[in-house]
Amino acid sequence: MTLFETFSKSSIPPIIVIGDVMLDEYHWCNVDRISPEAPVPVCKVGHTTVVPGGAANVAHNLQTLGGTVFLLGVIGQDSTGDKLRSALINYELSVKGLIQDTKKPTTLKSRIVAHQQHIVRVDRESSAPISDDLADILLSQFDTALPDCKAVILSDYAKGTLTPRVLKHIIDACKKNHVHVIVDPKGDDYSLYKGASVLTPNASEFNAVIRRKASSEEEILSLGLGLIETLSLSALVVTRSEKGVSVIEAPNHKTDIPTKAQEVYDITGAGDTFIAVLAAGLAIGGSVIEAAYLANLAAGIVVGKVGTSTVTRDELLEAIQHDLHAS
Repeated sequence: MTLFETFSKSSIPPIIVIGDVMLDEYHWCNVDRISPEAPVPVCKVGHTTVVPGGAANVAHNLQTLGGTVFLLGVIGQDSTGDKLRSALINYELSVKGLIQDTKKPTTLKSRIVAHQQHIVRVDRESSAPISDDLADILLSQFDTALPDCKAVILSDYAKGTLTPRVLKHIIDACKKNHVHVIVDPKGDDYSLYKGASVLTPNASEFNAVIRRKASSEEEILSLGLGLIETLSLSALVVTRSEKGVSVIEAPNHKTDIPTKAQEVYDITGAGDTFIAVLAAGLAIGGSVIEAAYLANLAAGIVVGKVGTSTVTRDELLEAIQHDLHAS
């Protein structure tokens, strides 16, 4: 069965998304004058929209692909958390897995967009780790959902949800139950993700963790294989912007998938789309190369949209058909 047939005929098995949820807020503005107070544009807000961000956007991407999602995360006891709940409910996503933290705010990223140009972003957040009590609740919900799932996505934005204890519990449980665990990593200490199935760093994150800038394709392969061995991974998938995607697997394989973006309008949320589709591809039984191919196509679609966006199943199927006919 071809990749197109597999994806078009297979339903996506349930997937857990756990990590740092947030709200993406957009103030859509017009600019027709410069401020008399400083040499900056005066942005007159026409309207404001809010959409799920971070791990919540990963879950939203899976939902628009037709998948069943268990979203687990932590929000604050605040209006931003209320707005995020409402946004998820509007997209028919369950909010049962969202736990309230009375000591931390819900992460909010507010963007000013004038005439389709992203002017500035204002972040309101705390990166303090969640308490052990909240971690207990989160992991209890995870343990309940895991037996029904074929893949788990760890969406780490370094906002304190995925503590070392939480990560170890999840990865150990996934290994024991033979469930794919796919990680969007943060920071330069990837030992926290040891035992995961697949890590998806971008090029700058990859260079940060190897503590140098890889100077050749051979070096990317060599250093990537070193990470795979050290961290006991199945594969490493490095997203490289205009250079596409490199899938590295032991014992000595690197498969390069060229970028599919036709015209880039906004890269916001492209990584969320990528990891969502990668996990979906693995969950339906595809190889990591096949899943990365699907994810690369999906990311190419979403960067052609303005703002935090998702990809529908029909859009992805159309992109697969177009690519197969073009090759």
